[in-house]
Amino acid sequence: MASTNTHDYLTRLPLEIQWWILRYVDLGGQASLLQTCRRAQDVVEPLLYHKVFTKTGSHGNTAGLVELLHRRPHVASFIHFLVLDEFHPVAYRQLMAIEFPNLESIIMQHDGDILDIDETTRLDLNQLIKEQPNLTNLTFSIERDNWSAVTLHEDDAILFRHKKLRRIRISYIDFSAFGQLDMNYFEHSDLRVLFFELCWYNQDALSRLLSPTAKLQNLLIGHNDQLPFSEHLYPAVLDPARESLRILDLTWRWKFPIEDQGMNFTQFPNLHFLRVPPVYLLGSAYMDYVLLPELIRTRFPPNLKMLLLENIVPRSVRLMNERGIVFPGYPQRYTLELRLLPRDYQLIRYLITQKQNVLPRLKYVLMYYMEFMQDPADLYPLAKRNGVTLGPLLATDYVNPLLDWLDEL
Repeated sequence: MASTNTHDYLTRLPLEIQWWILRYVDLGGQASLLQTCRRAQDVVEPLLYHKVFTKTGSHGNTAGLVELLHRRPHVASFIHFLVLDEFHPVAYRQLMAIEFPNLESIIMQHDGDILDIDETTRLDLNQLIKEQPNLTNLTFSIERDNWSAVTLHEDDAILFRHKKLRRIRISYIDFSAFGQLDMNYFEHSDLRVLFFELCWYNQDALSRLLSPTAKLQNLLIGHNDQLPFSEHLYPAVLDPARESLRILDLTWRWKFPIEDQGMNFTQFPNLHFLRVPPVYLLGSAYMDYVLLPELIRTRFPPNLKMLLLENIVPRSVRLMNERGIVFPGYPQRYTLELRLLPRDYQLIRYLITQKQNVLPRLKYVLMYYMEFMQDPADLYPLAKRNGVTLGPLLATDYVNPLLDWLDEL
């Protein structure tokens, strides 16, 4: 009787207080309460299904979620966040054929190989996919065991066609087929953040995703292999976001540009943060110290505040056994001490000493892979005198500048 009285007392409380209490109850307890009566079900369901996680290899996988939503379609309106730990090529498309009126975020991250789907089934399912009216965040990542990209087809573009998207992250995907789409296919005009991690594409495909993004502020494009097309074309592809772009992360670890012409970002007035290998930005001509003034004037964004030098190639100085990193193939008692290549040393020194003339708003020059290098100690007092912070970074360090912080620099 006491339990019944407690139950009645709880359900008579204002709804906001009931939800506040239920937040301290674990999911198992919420699920048990949901089954007691219709009134409890009405109270618990909006909280229980606010954020839904799937678990591959169980009844709670994506296929199980689709089955639940077909049996209880009203639950779709309670879901605001979907966190999926698998990409089932049939079940995921069936899930996206359901309209979620309040869905804000989808995070889909798959590890390992994926199931095959025949072309007829894929085309049929893609025709049923609905635009999610309030979806603002989409992560679509499939990391195979061999790291190879998963190829999407032109009709798969419907998976990313949601007008209100503000953040997209795509990882390990080959979306080259999107280049066949109409230029105005995507309509995410409010997109602010776009990350491409180890993806493959062509110039037209990248242009399709970037064309509606006049408000884009933060863009990451990561590659460990050769670029899909010439580096000097990227500024033109990014032109729709020329006025809005403030953070550009080009984590390109392949050492050889395709055309060696550099990239011209002088027309990006609000670009404050740039991570880039200098050989991609300036071309190999920056090896000649005499050419640096003209290269910096015709390549760098004029209001740059923070520069991260990616993929600076170190040079062996001598073998020693006091400090440093043990390299594969060398006896354990030896390590290598490395230092900056002369071209990179001269570039950093020039940016510091000529800051007021070339990049007057520059505040930080950061260098990656410093665990492999001898610290350029002579540059630190020079940087301090010229109002620049020179920062060493390790390969494991991740710099994620906040827009408000950049504004205050």
